[in-house]
Amino acid sequence: MSKEIEIRFQWSKDLAVKASKLYYDYDMKASSKRYIGWFFVALTQFGIVGALKHDSFGILFISTFLVIYWYYIRWYVRKSMIEKYYEKSNLDKKDVLFLLKDDGLHYDDIIIEWSDIEKVIPFDDGILMHTSQNTLFFQKDAFQSYDDMQEFLNIMREKGKV
Repeated sequence: MSKEIEIRFQWSKDLAVKASKLYYDYDMKASSKRYIGWFFVALTQFGIVGALKHDSFGILFISTFLVIYWYYIRWYVRKSMIEKYYEKSNLDKKDVLFLLKDDGLHYDDIIIEWSDIEKVIPFDDGILMHTSQNTLFFQKDAFQSYDDMQEFLNIMREKGKV
């Protein structure tokens, strides 16, 4: 690596909610968890058949609730938990500095090694990085320049993380 890449930003509740929403939407579209929702929809269809043919509404009520929860309520529960966490903690408006070096990503005394980084997902708004411990979100303006952000992505591609 030719130079260290500096990633500097202010962590806040709003940024945490934004990062969580990006990861949530990505997870619902790109992971195998989306099949759970499809299962609930199929279960609802069986519930409709059961209700029409046998006057049995139990599976229809349960499966309808599961579909509504899975596709509509689940994000709002997650968002509420994040907001309550930040109301109780002192992490809001915290200045954060990450340095990308040859051996990994550094934050204070913590080193996130290459093997700990599981997936890097580029978005229009920034970069989402999923590690074995956390999910981190770096907005575009957290990088000193556009070239630094592209270099960060290139390094992650070389490491097989994108």
